[in-house]
This record gives sequence, C-alpha cells and structure tokens, in this order.
Amino acid sequence: MMTTLLAFLTAPMSPAGWQRMLLLVPLCLSIAIVYKTLRCERLSEVPVASAILCVALVVGMYAVGVGVWLLFLILA
Repeated sequence: MMTTLLAFLTAPMSPAGWQRMLLLVPLCLSIAIVYKTLRCERLSEVPVASAILCVALVVGMYAVGVGVWLLFLILA
C-alpha cells in the first residue's frame, strides 16, 4: 500500500490535451473559495458565490486562450 502511494506521488503525470484543460477547474475553485471566504459577510453565501466565481474564471481563461490562439493564427 505504501509503495503504491509513493509511486503515485513521485511519478509525474502526463495528461493529454483535454485533460490539461480540466486541471484548471480545481485551481480556479480553490482560488474562488479562498477569495469568497474573505469577501462574503455570511458563511452561507460562500458556496454559491465561489461556484459562480469559479465558472467565471474558467470561462474567462478559456476565452483569453482562444483569443490568443486566434491572434497567433492570424499573425503566423
């Protein structure tokens, strides 16, 4: 059990193209939870507000990525 866990933690992951895009979601969710925990006055507002912020961050980052990709295709 311990060797399997150590092998999992020490071996680098190599996700494919679409799997890399999914790694953005936990990052944005953790940032949104911390930010909304500091900004919301009531703790009951945090889950909904952080989910909305997470979606906004992910959509915004994908939009910027598509924009930069299109700019690259136009200029290349």
